[in-house]
Amino acid sequence: MVAISKNNTGSTLFYALIGTLLCFYFIATSATIQECDLFKLEHMQDQGVAIDTDFTKETENLTQRKPKKNWTVIVYMAADNDLSHFAARNIKQMTTVGSNAELTIVVELHVRLAGNKKITRRYCIEQGRIVHLNADDPTTQKMDSGDQQTLISCCSWAMNKYPAEHYGLILWNHGTGIIDPRPGKIVHATELFSFNPHNNKLELDRNTEFLDFINQQNRRGICWDDTTGNYLTNQKLQSALEYICNTCNNGKKLAFIGFDACLMSMLEVADLIKEYADFMIGSQEVELGTGWNYQLALSQFMQESPTPLALAKHIVAMYEKTYNKVTTDYTLSAIDLSKIELLSANVHALAKLLVQGLQTTERNDFKIGIKASRDKNNCTHFEEPSYVDLHHFYTNLKANIARLQTPHNQQSIEELSRLLNEGKSLVEEIVIANVASSNLALARGISIYFPENKLHFSYEKTPFAANNKWAHFIYSYLFT
Repeated sequence: MVAISKNNTGSTLFYALIGTLLCFYFIATSATIQECDLFKLEHMQDQGVAIDTDFTKETENLTQRKPKKNWTVIVYMAADNDLSHFAARNIKQMTTVGSNAELTIVVELHVRLAGNKKITRRYCIEQGRIVHLNADDPTTQKMDSGDQQTLISCCSWAMNKYPAEHYGLILWNHGTGIIDPRPGKIVHATELFSFNPHNNKLELDRNTEFLDFINQQNRRGICWDDTTGNYLTNQKLQSALEYICNTCNNGKKLAFIGFDACLMSMLEVADLIKEYADFMIGSQEVELGTGWNYQLALSQFMQESPTPLALAKHIVAMYEKTYNKVTTDYTLSAIDLSKIELLSANVHALAKLLVQGLQTTERNDFKIGIKASRDKNNCTHFEEPSYVDLHHFYTNLKANIARLQTPHNQQSIEELSRLLNEGKSLVEEIVIANVASSNLALARGISIYFPENKLHFSYEKTPFAANNKWAHFIYSYLFT
């Protein structure tokens, strides 16, 4: 997610318009949430969340195991940063649904209060009520959301205390896709979005390149912790998920992993987590700080206990319902991770052919054809322009395939054409739900890293780059 801040230069009218739009579409009730010490528990009572007199002192036996339900949804809220006030709004949205006979909603919240007091709180979300579970547990009062052991501890606690047939894990924070930029602060959405008075919607400034911007500002992260300066790299995330599934969940996959964060719906990310969940939910584009509307995202549980497939589709549909009147720049998709290896293999085979063509073709027509297919004026890209829509790139490359052909590579071109058709079909099969705004109408739900000028240092460290010829292709394309 990217936060909307009022600290940067801008007119009062501009911020008033943004505030009006966001309040209208994202507040679960007519009452607004004040942006002060939002996580002093008594403040939630003023916002319509019922709290018992002794609520702030309430504790439960941390070892007591609850009866097994169909679902436990774990929301890991890394809010020790500029997203903290959005966390309160999202928690309130969760209380409109609340836990029931089929569902338990648990939240681990990392936040910093006034006076730079860092806290970690574990909540069980009930309808109209929040139960504070770790008030008397000193080992969990001040944890680092950017440490993989903290994520492991959160899931171990939730799975032990609230056993379920299906577990959903939502990682709530900023995101940078497969790239792990250098340490620092984070992005303010006012520097990325502008208000268009002609359609009364927020629009992204495509002249600002996301990764260059955060590197210039030394900004980055998923599950980023402002106090410690740590964040979950993709490698840390993979290590944590491996332990969570193999040890905490007895060798079983999670039902879904959701990224309420920017830019995470990528082939490389899906490939990273494919062994640990049935479905992945994420955005190809940046998200506004308001993120998912949890009242809508979880509303299905008020009528039934959905299957993992049905819930993944529902969350995507509710994202469109939340944003289609707010911004012309949004995406969300759900991906079937059981088939992602087929798509990775397709990309691997395609990359080998492209490398071969770049190395053996005497004329530069081959590279020119690839460049025309990837060019940001022709291929759907996102606020970070090195992330392109895989399906659209394949479509363009197929359209330009005649430009790649020489008298000596007819057999390779035929195989290339077959792989492009296969890859497009795989994307259409693997992406089981997808929504995209008018500015991103050709986004089909899954991106891939394809920079125009330079290879980011962290990409070469990813498991995908180590095991797939795609990184070799990028290098050959950039430097041949």
